[in-house]
Amino acid sequence: MRPLLTMLAPLALAACATSGPALDSSVDPSVDAVVEMTPSLAFSPTPLRISAGDTVEFRNVSAFAHTVSTVPDDAAERATVQLPAGATAFDSGPIAAGDIYRVTFDVPGTYRYFCDPHHGADMIGTIVVESVSGNSTSY
Repeated sequence: MRPLLTMLAPLALAACATSGPALDSSVDPSVDAVVEMTPSLAFSPTPLRISAGDTVEFRNVSAFAHTVSTVPDDAAERATVQLPAGATAFDSGPIAAGDIYRVTFDVPGTYRYFCDPHHGADMIGTIVVESVSGNSTSY
């Protein structure tokens, strides 16, 4: 019985380490979309479609620190990143468990971003920003 208990203790600790902090489910009214950084080292949802001018809130719902970046440090990250012409690169720096980071996407096009510490695990996301067309009425 003791060997079984000895094996179960580390498994229980590992399970706790992969579950994230509880975040308030409410979203600030200035936020148009939410992307979660998950314990399974993924951005969710991806891809995400939004309109130009929308603000996205990146929520770290895991127990690990994550980043959201379009600023590559090496060749592998450069191959991942995509920004539309005229868009400004961004980098959140470390986002602790339970914290958030917000970005407003003003330039239409495709943005591919990554988590710096988990890039090797393919923690990569895509946001497609669509142009906002003016409303006109024809009679």
